[in-house]
Amino acid sequence: MSDNKTLSKSFVDNHENVDEDTAGQLIVSATQIIREVEEERNADERLAAAKQIVKDINSAYTAKIKYERAKINFLLEKIQEIQGGEVNPSSGANS
Repeated sequence: MSDNKTLSKSFVDNHENVDEDTAGQLIVSATQIIREVEEERNADERLAAAKQIVKDINSAYTAKIKYERAKINFLLEKIQEIQGGEVNPSSGANS
C-alpha cells in the first residue's frame, strides 16, 4: 500500500512502470536521504532549543496541575475524616 497522496504527481507518473533494479536504486537513494535529514534534524540547534522551551513551559503547567491534584486529594481525605470514613463519589473531585 503506497501513499500516493504524499508523492508528487510527476514522481508517480515518471515511475509508474519502473523496473525492479531502478526501484531498488530509488529505495537506496530515498533511504540515504532519510538518514541525512534525520541527522540534520538531530543536529538542528534551533529545534533543540525549541524543544527545551516547550519542555520548560510544559513543566510549569504540569507542576501546577500536580499541586492542585494534591490539594484535592488532601481535602478529600479531610472530608473522609469528617464524615467518618466515607466520601460521596458524586462530588466530582476525583483525582
